[in-house]
Amino acid sequence: MENNTKSIITIRKNNYSRAYSEFEKLMSKTQNILNTDAKRNPSFYKKMKADELEYHSTDIIKRACVDTPFRPNEIVLVSGHNFPDIIAEKYYGIEVKSTKSNHWTSTGSSILESTRVENVDDIFMLFGKLGGKVPEFMCRPYQDVLYDIAVTHSPRYLINMTLEEGETIFDKMDIDYDDFRTSDNTIEKARHYYKEKAEKENKQVMPWWITSDD
Repeated sequence: MENNTKSIITIRKNNYSRAYSEFEKLMSKTQNILNTDAKRNPSFYKKMKADELEYHSTDIIKRACVDTPFRPNEIVLVSGHNFPDIIAEKYYGIEVKSTKSNHWTSTGSSILESTRVENVDDIFMLFGKLGGKVPEFMCRPYQDVLYDIAVTHSPRYLINMTLEEGETIFDKMDIDYDDFRTSDNTIEKARHYYKEKAEKENKQVMPWWITSDD
């Protein structure tokens, strides 16, 4: 069966909300295909490395394009140092993460998003829980699964794919995700939040990136 007559780009120009809804449907189909495949061949997914999952996910998303306004040839793996890993029709992105453990949490990408691909407005997280008896997959809007910020060599988001509504780091900071990521002082906003939080909790020691001379 062929894809819908109107492309997602045409739909997006006329109705942004409908276009986003189509993106949600694409990711839901992708999730269903991955979970069905994982049940049939769990060992195949269990041994997957991160880069292998990115390539495989790209192929699965292309399969999911059938009967949608998305074109398979416009699903492109960019990965490397780019964010997100996969671009769909220029304006949509998919960040692929996984864990070998049997839980839905992991460390995510940098809060600065300095390598974000130009023109990508909406991003979904495609997460593979490869531990447990049967690997499982979940797809959710990127900003809806980020619950905290941690520092390794730079501030990075922490992911929880089962996060409840109202529990994101952006809810806690009382700021919209897009406002936060496009801010000229993202690090400073995060630092200010954690400094105030530490003071309220009477913590005597704060991580180095939170402290300052002010």
